[in-house]
Amino acid sequence: MTRKDETTAPAATPPNPGTPTAMLSDLLWEVSAHVELLGESALADLPITTASSGMLMTVHAEPGITVADITRRMPRSQQAVSQIVTRLEKLGLIERRVRQGRGVGLHLSAEGRSMAEAAVARERATDERLVAILGRERHDALRQVLVESRALLLQGKQ
Repeated sequence: MTRKDETTAPAATPPNPGTPTAMLSDLLWEVSAHVELLGESALADLPITTASSGMLMTVHAEPGITVADITRRMPRSQQAVSQIVTRLEKLGLIERRVRQGRGVGLHLSAEGRSMAEAAVARERATDERLVAILGRERHDALRQVLVESRALLLQGKQ
């Protein structure tokens, strides 16, 4: 039984996935999943995933970076980053070395450098597939929006 002064709010209509009414987070998730599948397919015959490929590239760009440094930059937990690093270490692609002062730095082994180079080549090829699908103008515009959005989101975190 409802009282006179109580109103029943109309049920919210869920946004329609894949349409202009969809939630941005849903669209980003869906597009990300498609891109992830393309990336995983390109790396299928290598012992790494797109996440571990990204880790190799990060360590390649900044030898000696720590797990803590990586987790401050990426939207991943320290546990998730550590799991990826441990797997890469077991594959002989990453080495942990004690740094001067505090911390343990990450470095690529010779095999890790080779794997990172192979992964970069395949990810570039995947990016070219995306250009073919989206068109150069749309691809570049999307990249720019994502770069700007990333910077704004990182600013908002501080």
